[in-house]
Amino acid sequence: QGKSAQRPTIIICNGDAGNMSYFQLHLAQAWTAEGFNVATFDWRGFGKSSPFPMDKNYLCYTEMLEDYRAVVQCVARQPETDKKAVIAMGWSTGAYMSMMTAYRNKAVKGFIGRSLLTDFEDTIPLIMEVKGKTREQLIVPQDFPVHQMPVHIAKRFKKPVFLINGANDKRTPLWMSEKILDLLPEKTPRELMVVPNAAHGDMEDPLLIDFDNFIRKSSAFIRTCFQ
Repeated sequence: QGKSAQRPTIIICNGDAGNMSYFQLHLAQAWTAEGFNVATFDWRGFGKSSPFPMDKNYLCYTEMLEDYRAVVQCVARQPETDKKAVIAMGWSTGAYMSMMTAYRNKAVKGFIGRSLLTDFEDTIPLIMEVKGKTREQLIVPQDFPVHQMPVHIAKRFKKPVFLINGANDKRTPLWMSEKILDLLPEKTPRELMVVPNAAHGDMEDPLLIDFDNFIRKSSAFIRTCFQ
């Protein structure tokens, strides 16, 4: 295909559970209607991806970053992908994985995140309080690159960032998104969408509560930054 067929491409990344059905499909439908390419995927161990033994007490798996790298590599090879406009998007676990991937991978040019945490040190006490879990039930893999969590890379993050957060989120409170955006280099494009009456997820998911407005604002942000 010719260059005229190339479009900005959004990679949608799930949280720490579920597969790429349902909400990802609604996002994909809305963003493709805006003229963008959309790709989504299942982590290993979920959906139709290869089986992978998982301990539910683990907050994440380092292997998830390798899954993401493989997806980015595949998307970047597609002839319809505008190589200058590949955007990583995710929520909760998928949000910090997306920002880390954008930081680590030159092929990713921007980041959209919902309910973005700063780092595990800030977040684990909140999860313990909100979810009633013990510290032993919230395990971080020893080889996970915690030094590349969002709050630690923000000062060097030069790619456009669009964040959405629920005003009532107690797991990844609004101050976390604000802190990360404040740490970004001065010239890094950024936007924060705060959704009143929204919390972290499920029926109080800010994406769900203000879906049309999110698609409109995020699409405008992508066009401003990449077209």
